[in-house]
Amino acid sequence: MRLRYLHLSHYPPLSDLAVAFSPRAPWAAFEPPGAAARLAIHFVIGLNGSGKSHLLRAVAASFLALADERLPRSPVSLVYELGRPGESGYRTLIFDCPGEAHATTLWQADGWAFPDTADRDTFAQAIAYLRAVTAAPQGTLAVFKPRIARGDYPQAVPDALPRALLAYTSGWMPPWREAWQPPVEGEALDVVTQAADYDAGQERPAGWTAEDEATVVIDGGTVGEAAPAHKAPAEAEGQPDDLFRRPLLLEPVMMTAALLAVALQDAEARRRGQADTALADLFEKAGWQRLVGVRLRLNLDRAAAAPRAWRTRLHDAVRLAGECLAEPHPGRSLRSLYFDIEGALPDQPELREPQRYEGLTTQGQALTALLGEPDDTAFERFGTLLGWPRQAGLEDIELFIRRHDKPEEESLSDLSDAGVLRLSELSDGERLVLARWALFHLLAGQDDALLLLDEPETHFNDAWKREIVQVVDAAMGADASQVLIATHSAIVLSDVFDDEVVLIRKVGGCSTADAVTDRTFATDPSALMMTVFGADDSIGARAQQRIEAFLRAAAQKTEPTLDDVRQLQSLIRRLGTGFYRTELQTLLNRWQQAPDLRAIEQVIPSLQSDTLKDELRALIL
Repeated sequence: MRLRYLHLSHYPPLSDLAVAFSPRAPWAAFEPPGAAARLAIHFVIGLNGSGKSHLLRAVAASFLALADERLPRSPVSLVYELGRPGESGYRTLIFDCPGEAHATTLWQADGWAFPDTADRDTFAQAIAYLRAVTAAPQGTLAVFKPRIARGDYPQAVPDALPRALLAYTSGWMPPWREAWQPPVEGEALDVVTQAADYDAGQERPAGWTAEDEATVVIDGGTVGEAAPAHKAPAEAEGQPDDLFRRPLLLEPVMMTAALLAVALQDAEARRRGQADTALADLFEKAGWQRLVGVRLRLNLDRAAAAPRAWRTRLHDAVRLAGECLAEPHPGRSLRSLYFDIEGALPDQPELREPQRYEGLTTQGQALTALLGEPDDTAFERFGTLLGWPRQAGLEDIELFIRRHDKPEEESLSDLSDAGVLRLSELSDGERLVLARWALFHLLAGQDDALLLLDEPETHFNDAWKREIVQVVDAAMGADASQVLIATHSAIVLSDVFDDEVVLIRKVGGCSTADAVTDRTFATDPSALMMTVFGADDSIGARAQQRIEAFLRAAAQKTEPTLDDVRQLQSLIRRLGTGFYRTELQTLLNRWQQAPDLRAIEQVIPSLQSDTLKDELRALIL
């Protein structure tokens, strides 16, 4: 998966924006000759309100419209590649929607791609030609064939979509959720509930939460929809490739599910002696030594209406859990299932699918089996987990972790071991960094994935910000996928070439896309703050104002006192390295030399040699 071009019209504030996602970054210099195509990472930057998040949502909305077989909310043209160059299935697609269904088309060129040097004009001209052509395309564009011809939209084209499109934002969720909602016909708004065929089952019941609504949007269904539309893993039709054909907006509970899927995979690998040491080292930086327990909170009232296969899976989950506790609630039947990852299974549980759990000895193994098949990847297990909120009534996931290895001998007087902690007891930064790093590893090995990240560095300290691109590259670097990131971080930009950065500028209420003219790769972030983000200086505004005011006052002192010199020395000792420390050190040197210079100035008139006089005057100036 690689994005090549995007043109948006009437997507405020992006009224007429065209972006060419350049593949020209010189990464080949770091790769062995003939190396396979690598992950494409692009960054979108700009001032607050310029439209960075809007651009990411517009990309998601375009693929949502194609997946849902409906018209996009605004005119859009999108050029992208699927597959690996040189391999079977590699193709370039152009989704072009001028704003009307009868004019919307999808073109495909097998085994062909636009040159890496193609710019916005090249793509715009190609789209304009295909939009106007009435017969088979000629010339260079003769390779394109209509997947959806003019007048045939909408229709299903699942193989023309990314294998997985996941979107995550650390910011305000409502605009993103709105993008996932299908557009509503305005003229029908005031008569919907009065219609004779109105289904009251579509209404939301009392106590309906944002998480409940998210599951409806995620699953693409509605409250009154027949349960068989969503099948348990044992009943699923189709291949895993189809699990995520519809773009997915990652709600907070899903990020925990992604972390659980990766953690279970890691626990199983540890059991087999095949642990991923890189992932373990990464998690330990955020205070995670290993997963020791999982709690699943289920709403049995909602689960009662699930298909038989799901009820079977839920029955076995209750029997296999180390503990099943009823939670008091006035209107809902809630159960919390606790799984001790290394704990032994209950004795002779009455199971409805005993063959699924044959040979398993621990609750962790049983939970892994409940959430997928033995050979499932973390990505596929995550797909199974997405069905649990809707079908098994899953309302919450809590993870229990150890920060450090369990001590050899426990002592009540030894407080160095924090013991077992809930994930919810970690700091916001720790929880979020674990979930986001897990997300990257979740997609490892998944070609044709598109990951949209809206300011993923939020809540990260600078050391973690510095590692974001490296973590993404370590997890997904060998995949033919695309990551598109909106960011405000100068530290993050020092890890990519300027070719991979899109700058959004807002002028007169409209936003445009420009290339970054300054070099970014391996550049000091403090320099990027000024050259790319337009900051007046690389230090804080208060520090800058105070130091410059001090320098202006110092310039007025023709004969600094000993106290002035001592005060300046004390200030310099408390300053960090940088431009202003150098300026103040230069001032200190001048002040310390001032008495000697005044003595020389007094001696100059008494000298006989004019040449010597000129040399000394030049020295003291």
